[in-house]
Amino acid sequence: MSEVVTSKPDVHDMVVVHRTFRQSCAELPELVRGLRPGDTARAELVVEAVQFMLMGLEAHHVSEDEFLWPRLAARTAGQAETIARMEQQHHRLEELVTQVTGALDQLAADPRQPLCEQVADQLAELGAVLTAHMDEEENTVLPLAAEHLTVAEWEELGEISLAKIEKKHLLRAFSALMAVATPEERQTLLTKAPLPARVLWRLTGRRSHTRREARLRGA
Repeated sequence: MSEVVTSKPDVHDMVVVHRTFRQSCAELPELVRGLRPGDTARAELVVEAVQFMLMGLEAHHVSEDEFLWPRLAARTAGQAETIARMEQQHHRLEELVTQVTGALDQLAADPRQPLCEQVADQLAELGAVLTAHMDEEENTVLPLAAEHLTVAEWEELGEISLAKIEKKHLLRAFSALMAVATPEERQTLLTKAPLPARVLWRLTGRRSHTRREARLRGA
């Protein structure tokens, strides 16, 4: 029997998180493909952006594996196939992440063209699988989460993700979310964020993000 939930969580924040991954998946393969032999400074910059995206993806997926899937499986009669498919997609994504990660150190040290093409193709495949996964998650899983999780549980899911990210990267991650959010979404994120995060984002976070993104795009 499904647990009775009297107050539904606002699950739209996951759509904003997904948007950051969609943006990275669209841009990173071409940034890698555009690296030139010998330009290790540029390669290190692009590789660091890839590593940051993969770190965020791991934190995001670990929270779902450890917290979300077990609760939905226990509370949603008839959705076992959907949950199993989500878990299988995560396993495939882990394989693709491992492939990409294994080549990044070499890419940063020696961005020769064949390796750039290899990593760019791997990132493109990762992006295609991840995008399909996020599409299904937004259409199928998020409505289930809104119906069967409490507000406190949804907040705990986010806290698990944040705990997987090194503290030195938290402001950067928050700034990335704010950069892709609409004005209304940005206001909601600011309302939910702790006061130190709000202050740091206004003081340094958004400007640092803008400068980093400009360097990454060669502007």
